[in-house]
Amino acid sequence: MLQRLMVKERRMARTQALAQPSYEELASTLSAMPDLMFELDEEGRHWDARILRPELLVAPAEQLIGHTVTEVMPEQAAKIVMQALQEAKVNGYSHGSHIHLSTPVGERWFEVSIARKVMTASDNHAETRFIVLSRDINDRKLEYLEAEKLAYHDQLTELPNRHVLQHGLTEQLRVGQQFGSYSAILFLDLDDFKKVNDLHGHHVGDQLLKAVAQRLCASVRQDDVVIRWGGDEFVILITHLSPQQPQAESHVVGICQQIINKVDKPYLFEGNKLSCRISIGVSLFNNLDVETGIQQADSAMYQAKQSDSVRYAFHDKSIKDVGT
Repeated sequence: MLQRLMVKERRMARTQALAQPSYEELASTLSAMPDLMFELDEEGRHWDARILRPELLVAPAEQLIGHTVTEVMPEQAAKIVMQALQEAKVNGYSHGSHIHLSTPVGERWFEVSIARKVMTASDNHAETRFIVLSRDINDRKLEYLEAEKLAYHDQLTELPNRHVLQHGLTEQLRVGQQFGSYSAILFLDLDDFKKVNDLHGHHVGDQLLKAVAQRLCASVRQDDVVIRWGGDEFVILITHLSPQQPQAESHVVGICQQIINKVDKPYLFEGNKLSCRISIGVSLFNNLDVETGIQQADSAMYQAKQSDSVRYAFHDKSIKDVGT
């Protein structure tokens, strides 16, 4: 019996001796990782931290230990981490969450991955712990955001471009229509814009487009969306209007009149005093898709443009019903 115990102890000692270099190698590897690594419990409390780049921490490492993520992180970032922690609790892991933090070296983006910790004989705690890796992805994230901005924004006016309306605002329309409220799409075109470019040059034309964009934004509500459609054309999406058509139409008429009043005011560029006239087509609806609404508003805009006496027109209304 004693001999068997001695053999077992020698085997355990040999196993530990063989494992020790592996543990030391793993510790060295972890210490060299550029990622921030933390050990958290189920409540998000910090129990350990391996930090190669302390300048990326929201607080010194010693101030993190014993505190939860909700105590040391901004509310939104802490919420994302805790959601990932709950996912790891259920599935064993969570990865791909992005958080934005203020650090001593400025605003940074991080990608957070969490895994349930495997318990070992050296662990002197009973509760479940989690290993959190936080990777600095700031450069990659900023490149992505810039590419997204270029894809969905007009560089000249800094307005959203037509791709936003066609791909990004369908849900906004759907929610409004779900509650029975009317929406409107305004299609706007600057009259004789080509003459400005021909007489004063494209650089003056660009300045005029930027100024018009600013005046359009100042003419609508904060939740309404002003879009540069292309060239001298703009589109405005107005949602959450009244569920009653007369009231919704009256609201849109007021917006059209305000746009005309603002855009009509003179512009001064490089000593040149310019005037600008705008034509507006309106599609008012409570059960249409974006593409159909744009087509209707575009058609109504040409109706207004071909008349000398009107400035805006509603789709499916006769010329006598449009506005001056």
